[in-house]
Amino acid sequence: MPQSKIIFVNRVYWPNEAATAQLLTDLANALVTRGWPVHVVTSGNGSESCSGVSVHRVGGTGSRDTLLRRFWHDCRFLLGVRRTVKLLAEPGDVVVLKTDPPLLAVALTKIALARGARVLHWIQDIYPEIVPLHAGRWISPFFAPLGWLRNRAWRGARHCLVPSADMRPMVEQSSGPAVSVTVIPNWAPRDLEIPATDTAVDRLRSFWGISGKFVVAYSGNLGRVHEFETLLRAATLLRNDDAVIFAIVGDGPRLAAVEAFVTSHALSNVRFFPKQPRTELSTSLAVGDVHLVTLRPGFERLVNPSKLAGVLAVGRPAFYIGADGGATPRLIADENCGRCFRPGDAQGLATALSELKEDTALRRAMGTAARSCFERHFRFECALREWDLLLHQLTAKESTLP
Repeated sequence: MPQSKIIFVNRVYWPNEAATAQLLTDLANALVTRGWPVHVVTSGNGSESCSGVSVHRVGGTGSRDTLLRRFWHDCRFLLGVRRTVKLLAEPGDVVVLKTDPPLLAVALTKIALARGARVLHWIQDIYPEIVPLHAGRWISPFFAPLGWLRNRAWRGARHCLVPSADMRPMVEQSSGPAVSVTVIPNWAPRDLEIPATDTAVDRLRSFWGISGKFVVAYSGNLGRVHEFETLLRAATLLRNDDAVIFAIVGDGPRLAAVEAFVTSHALSNVRFFPKQPRTELSTSLAVGDVHLVTLRPGFERLVNPSKLAGVLAVGRPAFYIGADGGATPRLIADENCGRCFRPGDAQGLATALSELKEDTALRRAMGTAARSCFERHFRFECALREWDLLLHQLTAKESTLP
């Protein structure tokens, strides 16, 4: 049985259902069953044991509706995390730092290394490079020092993990040749491994008032890195097709702008539905006949469109809107489980959706290919084996890793 502790640090954890919280909860619980002593340092109040995981809540909760409040609560969280890791970490342990909040690497790497622990940076989003791409290039000089500090933390740890091959070159370039960069894809939520029943899907379609429609779904976070103009223009082109409904399920910073476009253009074929709890995700995703996955050009090397794994898990075609040549369009093309479109190609998207609506056999073939792709690449058990091997390598007395 492994003796070294695995200490994960992330702002959110169970019962929070943010994407990073779900990933961490799945992994922490499973590592316990494999004999690892697992600790999670997260926001909130009090400490507890959840499914064998020791959870340390160190504050930093509260409203995050403004940048000032977010900064204040993140600072409280980072101070609490520093104190807790100083007490928890021991020689031989592995401290796994996620990227929420973005300055975790800077705040904790040196402390964990000083305690004799190994540090693994589990990178979901690459900050601060993301900020200038959506805030404007003028802000880049103000964030350059943060990038330098982040790179120093990566070099000090010498171990980074990313969920996408597109992100790997960016991390390697920023951290240098001495840093080992591993790719382990994010998995679909484990609840999606068992498909929803047709009865449950029909019931939800009826409740949402979209029975009998061809449903084009976008499910998840409407974030600043996501592209919605092509989706909305395609909906405009298809507004006179009464059989087609665009279902947007979720929330996020771009939701208000998308709603405003729909209102100003009187698009009755676009409907909005609230974010669904994880227990209902299998059913809500299966409501879609086809799912849209979007990413603004330039972000593919900085973030990973992880919602794709969920779409594949429920066996639905994935239509990707984003730059050519990345890992996501290559996967979709190789697996024949969807189509890819450049941002701005609303006509191409609208035409492909109309064709898919009429071609039941094509939908079925793409859906079957999607589920097969999930089984081979995005099942949790596949990722767990790779994580277990990596942690054994990191904790070995004579580690073969740098």
